Amino acid sequence: MVSRLSLAILFYLMMSVAAHADEILVADDNFNKFVEGAKPGDVFAVYPGIYRLTKTVLLQESGTEDQPITIRPSTEGEITIEVPSTIGFKIIGSNWHIEGIKFVGVCESDSKCEHAFQVLGTADGTVIRNNKFIDFNAAIKGNGQIIDEKQYFPDNVLIEDNYFYNRRPRNTSNPVTPIDVVGGRFWTIRHNFFADFQKAGGNYISYAAFLKGNSDNGIFERNLIICEWRHHGGVRLGLSLGGGGTSDPRFCQGRSCKIEHYKGLISSNIIMNCPADVGIYLNNAANTKIINNTILNTAGVDVRFSGSFALFANNIIEGRIKGRDNGRFREVNNIVENNLDDFFPGADAFDLAPLEPEELMRAAQGYAGKDFCTGKTQEKWVGAIAEPAQCRIEQFLQNIERDEQTLTRMD
Repeated sequence: MVSRLSLAILFYLMMSVAAHADEILVADDNFNKFVEGAKPGDVFAVYPGIYRLTKTVLLQESGTEDQPITIRPSTEGEITIEVPSTIGFKIIGSNWHIEGIKFVGVCESDSKCEHAFQVLGTADGTVIRNNKFIDFNAAIKGNGQIIDEKQYFPDNVLIEDNYFYNRRPRNTSNPVTPIDVVGGRFWTIRHNFFADFQKAGGNYISYAAFLKGNSDNGIFERNLIICEWRHHGGVRLGLSLGGGGTSDPRFCQGRSCKIEHYKGLISSNIIMNCPADVGIYLNNAANTKIINNTILNTAGVDVRFSGSFALFANNIIEGRIKGRDNGRFREVNNIVENNLDDFFPGADAFDLAPLEPEELMRAAQGYAGKDFCTGKTQEKWVGAIAEPAQCRIEQFLQNIERDEQTLTRMD
């Protein structure tokens, strides 16, 4: 039986923790002076307006799983943070939550506007949710640290409900990939929008997002990727486990780059308009599951190199699934056709209503995915959307266009 003394001590400890957590109003470009010395449970409430960072903001204190440290709006009204330098925010501490803010790269040279956020080393439990990232090369960069010769990589990171796009091609030879992650475990990238991430210099190859560097247990789920939305060109790929590979073992988890990703899941995504290359690219990605995706107007999927093995179930793929350089895969109940224009007659206008929806109600059992629109588990339908669809892609894009008009007036 718990004694009254024990309960009193527990109550005192709980109240002590609560008393030390603060809500701090931020209404100044110098974010560092606010976040220095942050404590578990602190909320940095940013007043609506336009801010321009004066230097990289270091988020080096740590929250806890139960008491994260949060940066969010103080009230209704838009917040725009302009980033004029290579890195906007560098997250080193654990359990930081970033919510509800628009980040815009405003560098004189595209090669300088690299990252809105670098999620580094010990930044476990980072959550980046419901933000907009505009005009960056790699808006979110995840990678490891070596401290006293020991490797640290950020684990259990959630990136959810964000927009990533660029208003014009990036004039740089630096990597262009809105989410670029090297190492780390259990990253979940869910229900984000990616578009127009063209690289206009160097090798011209860009990705929407990748996880590589011997990372593992990553999830790409319910994302909308439109490689070519409002501008065209370059070689734009959709999602990848492995990306272009990692050559230096210092940057790979466990100092081994033989496998780029292990046990990844790519599920219930819509990937469109990547005409120069594939919608999904696996590079030494072992034990991968690709379930209930809809991939249109791309070359299809590449499963490349001997370290790659993938299971494909209940996907719609316009193009082909190709094993390259000894990559292997297994197929269960996919629709794979060179041309699906007749099946999705409105796809050019982002209307994904199928001409004959009953043809999609034949999913193989035992490979449950999520409905792209609602997030609910679904086992009946092939592809990302359960019919009748509970969302419209074209309406979603129109809403972004209206928001973009506001941003143009601000510029």
